[in-house]
Amino acid sequence: MSTRARSYFLSSVFKKQIIAVTGLALVGFIIVHLSGNLLILLGPEAFNNYAQVLHTLPELLWAARIGLIAAFVLHVVFTIKVTLENRRARGGTRYTVAATHGRTNFAKKSMILTGLFVFFFLFFHLSDFAVAEKLGPYAMLRGTEYELYGLVWNGFSNPIRVLFYLGFVWCVGIHLSHGIQSLFQSLGFFHDRYTPLLSKVSLLFGLGVAAGFSVIPIYVFVRNLIGGPPV
Repeated sequence: MSTRARSYFLSSVFKKQIIAVTGLALVGFIIVHLSGNLLILLGPEAFNNYAQVLHTLPELLWAARIGLIAAFVLHVVFTIKVTLENRRARGGTRYTVAATHGRTNFAKKSMILTGLFVFFFLFFHLSDFAVAEKLGPYAMLRGTEYELYGLVWNGFSNPIRVLFYLGFVWCVGIHLSHGIQSLFQSLGFFHDRYTPLLSKVSLLFGLGVAAGFSVIPIYVFVRNLIGGPPV
């Protein structure tokens, strides 16, 4: 490996590009995952059909899961590396200034903390729904087995689980509310006119994702209070 190539792979620019690329992959997963999860509002048939389609190719599904975890690990590790390097640095290049352009807000200051919460939530979520047994008593509703639909419904019938889930999805939203903007800046995009617009889009996207994921546990919990599952 040439000195020039080695210098690039050790540079802050390369690390930020890794953060951006893995971030893009994770954003894509979030959009697809939220779209599928919202099918629970249409009832057990639509939701379980979605789950069954995913499981018709188990090798591909597990490859996607492993890829997701790898992207998460790389995203978190390189984010921490860049943050520590920035804290050690004195002064900085124009790139560093551009990457931190704008006023500091809660979302920006809490990026590492919310990112770590999301990272740990991924494992909780996979163990809770993705790899959990979807047959048996935990999938039963009114004496009938409803597979993943029943498992999710029973899970969100517990108010503690609902609050726990809501806390984490809003961490996702807070992270994304600044993350989308940072992602594009890490790829070298910075414009006096369009960056402020991108900041607003990032905020709206983060809020939309958090609200979208919140709909599911709130819908299940409230529906149980007023009449039970629509089965």
